[in-house]
Amino acid sequence: MDSPPPRPETTCARAAPPVRPSTAPLVPPPHLSVVYRFEGIDHVDDVYAGRDDGFVYARDGHPNAAALADRIAALEAADAAAVFASGMAATAAVLLAETNAGDHVAFAEQLYGKTISLIGRELSRFGVSSSGFDATRPESLADALRNGTRLVFVETLSNPLLRLPDLPRLADLARQAGAKLVVDHTFAPLLCRPIELGASYVVHSGTKLIGGHSDLTLGLVAGSKGDIARLSSVSSTFGLSGNPFESWLATRGLATLPLRSARAGETARDLAVRLSRSGRVRAVHYPGLPEHPDHDRARSLLSGGFGAMITVDLGDRARADAFIRGLRHVPFAPSLGDVATTLSHPSSTSHRGQDPELLDRLGITPGLVRLSIGLEDADDLWADFDRALAFVE
Repeated sequence: MDSPPPRPETTCARAAPPVRPSTAPLVPPPHLSVVYRFEGIDHVDDVYAGRDDGFVYARDGHPNAAALADRIAALEAADAAAVFASGMAATAAVLLAETNAGDHVAFAEQLYGKTISLIGRELSRFGVSSSGFDATRPESLADALRNGTRLVFVETLSNPLLRLPDLPRLADLARQAGAKLVVDHTFAPLLCRPIELGASYVVHSGTKLIGGHSDLTLGLVAGSKGDIARLSSVSSTFGLSGNPFESWLATRGLATLPLRSARAGETARDLAVRLSRSGRVRAVHYPGLPEHPDHDRARSLLSGGFGAMITVDLGDRARADAFIRGLRHVPFAPSLGDVATTLSHPSSTSHRGQDPELLDRLGITPGLVRLSIGLEDADDLWADFDRALAFVE
């Protein structure tokens, strides 16, 4: 018998039946559903057991995260990858999955400030000890390793002085100690593949260069299938997962990453040379400059350029502030990786609240300004920098 038509309240409340056209969309759509429907209890069992493909709940996984993870794994020459709510969520997932009370983590003193806080302050509350080392001096890692060291944490290019460690040597030392090397690759996607250099994990803040437009917040980790499966379980339990729409945005941003990376890197190298020759700054930190302490290593390990970041030492906080205020078109916005050039002041943003003695030892002074070069014309950017340097004087 035909059922009577539903009343308006029912029509509005019920999901519309899926549209099944004979054609497929050229661009994969965002899948915004929090939960997925099953045919019955056996179907649930099959999906949970891996006998059938499917998704259950967005915190555990969804099509947009799966699509992005596949692309990241291929990009990093890894077996698998996972998507997280932010770069710090990705870092936290690795630390939570790999350490227990009584374990030890060795971390590069040049790491992003929040990562140092997470390892040095927060993990200690759970009985995990840590010690820092100079990532540019492998012998200092040998001194920092312990019997219980489980992870060695470094960055490909450090924030903000753009130091490049000897990744193969650090990987060897970590392996000999029974530890895994974790590389934060946020500043250098496409410039090298840390897993091919011996890393066990590659971490990205997808918010930055991969997303590329300052309109999403995500983290990414690539590694072995077993390690990523463990991270995915931790992510679901602790609620660290990335959401569908931002995963979709990151996949869209990834499509232009090679073009953006090449253009921004070429412009950054041009501007680094101009700044270093200007005679109006104390120092320019850029691995593409011959005077950079890791230039030879960068030429050996990196391919396709030296990155889009330049750090300039103006001398002191007052001169840095004058430079920032003298810029007309480059905003002070403490992030990086946008299509437009932005600027940050590390000592008051990314490294705010860190140990002053450590910052002094590393050379992270109040006079440093970090530039994230975008896609603008190099001459237009130089005109703005030149004007700001004149304002400083």
